[in-house]
Amino acid sequence: MSETQLLSGLRGALVAHARRAAPEEACGLLLGQHDRPTEVVRLSNHAHQPVRRYALDPLEYMQVERSADQRGLAVVGVWHSHPDGGAEPSETDRRAAWPGWLYIIVGLPASGDPEIRGWRLHGNRFCEDTLR
Repeated sequence: MSETQLLSGLRGALVAHARRAAPEEACGLLLGQHDRPTEVVRLSNHAHQPVRRYALDPLEYMQVERSADQRGLAVVGVWHSHPDGGAEPSETDRRAAWPGWLYIIVGLPASGDPEIRGWRLHGNRFCEDTLR
């Protein structure tokens, strides 16, 4: 299990984006340097069933990536929400993941506090990345 430092302001931004989008899944990019996210960007969810899935808009992705590059940042991962459950990746999440990237999931269970967990794809499976 690896560790990633997540700035406290990013946690609040992730939860706010997830709550605003509910009951649909929210999604976006993690920007930073050296695999360390320093910025959260929300993108439009272009999935056919946004209540159950997320799909990043390719044009928005390119615009954010270009802007980040001009500021000395890179895309270091993706985040999305599970508006009615926990922060564990689904099989769909695993199939769409790229090795090495950080995937943050914001779980919004019906009862309880929001849950934020990080994951990285290693081989064929997700391994949890401790968020400090």
